Amino acid sequence: MTTSSHSVANSPWMRLVALVFAIALAALAFLVYVQTEEWVAGVQERGEELGTLRVDPDVAACMDKRFADIDVMVQQDLITAEAAEKSRADARSLCYQRN
Repeated sequence: MTTSSHSVANSPWMRLVALVFAIALAALAFLVYVQTEEWVAGVQERGEELGTLRVDPDVAACMDKRFADIDVMVQQDLITAEAAEKSRADARSLCYQRN
């Protein structure tokens, strides 16, 4: 028995399917590239706006009070500097959640 050299994977139709698939992938990659270029340009514009953003006064007051309490605890050697940084992050999160 001889094996057939003709298989479904090697047929002209499958080669055509592979070619169409490759062209579709190339088109998709191009569209992603074009969209990424626009997005990257927009990131710089939004980054420049960060200086104009303000924190809500209630949130700022909450954070100032809690940060002052944490600083007092550090001065009294009740907590370490590392613990103070963690406490400040927790206080910041808490103030944003409550206000």
